[in-house]
Amino acid sequence: MRCIIHDGEAGLGGVKLAERDVPEPGAGELRVKLRAAALNHRDIWTVLGRTPDEPAVILGSDGAGVIDALGPRVEARVEARVEAKVEAKLGQEVVINPGLGWLCKNDAPPEPGYPGLVLGYPDDGTLAEYVVIPAGNVAPKPRHLSWEEAAALPLVGLTTYRALFTMGGLKAGDWVVIPGIGAGTSIQALIFAKAMGARVAATSRSPEKLEKAKGFGADAVFPSDSAWADRLRELTGGLGADLVIESVGKATWDQSLACLRLGGRLVVFGSTSGDLVELDLVSVFIRWISIIGTTMGSAEEFAEMMAFSNAHGIRPVVDRVFPLEEGVEALRYLDGATQFGKVVVKIAD
Repeated sequence: MRCIIHDGEAGLGGVKLAERDVPEPGAGELRVKLRAAALNHRDIWTVLGRTPDEPAVILGSDGAGVIDALGPRVEARVEARVEAKVEAKLGQEVVINPGLGWLCKNDAPPEPGYPGLVLGYPDDGTLAEYVVIPAGNVAPKPRHLSWEEAAALPLVGLTTYRALFTMGGLKAGDWVVIPGIGAGTSIQALIFAKAMGARVAATSRSPEKLEKAKGFGADAVFPSDSAWADRLRELTGGLGADLVIESVGKATWDQSLACLRLGGRLVVFGSTSGDLVELDLVSVFIRWISIIGTTMGSAEEFAEMMAFSNAHGIRPVVDRVFPLEEGVEALRYLDGATQFGKVVVKIAD
């Protein structure tokens, strides 16, 4: 099968199109013949962080396709019609939950010995014609989504659903601020928040991205280099935002904290502009601010997210689609950070 791997040289220079044997599912596993896969910045961070002595790995966390093989225990369970949380059957159109081993909605993944968080490293991922995964890591493909849209939903959907609702407690009528609109996670957070009935403010360095954000329902947009925390407070009658979804880090951190109301919440799952920030503790405790870290989510939350997406007809935003043979170029395009939405790789018709 064709696949996109990282091998040898650290960084994008080690990414290449390769041929691998089609994998066979073991006990409790199934195989998906992929139609599309989506890229994430995790793929970039993976290739930057791997060392040349590590074995080659197939990249990619997100995917959608058709179940074409069942491992022994899954096959026996289906034949015996044993009720299970996930019914897997040959020919079923599915989306893949990229999170591994985190089953129940908890404060954090299970410890000790948590096996691995996400497909694509250290386990082989979805930038391939076939992928083998645990049988519980699939959900029926929503009928209203194309293959490309279905592939674009899982990782950003799971991450932002947990950040907004499980950890952020977002409710209808709340104000949520999303700095750095344009990446797949930030746009998905905007779409989910508007579906819930929240009010959304977004920031960006790009006037074009701000205009697009308004087109997807943003109630207010601010240039990143403006005093947007002050403007948000004015907009909310001096109160401030109920919630900030922070994935930018150093460049937006101070204003993200400053824009919050008393008792507001900042949920952080990324730091694309820098990991280290300064924090005035007085401004946190004297304003009863909560700072909450999260990443990914559980299988329970994935099921909730899929149900929410179906109920509201959620469509992820796809910026550009590349064929599998141009997977290396797709990663370079993602690394350029010019996209608005998800970058998707089409694998089969």
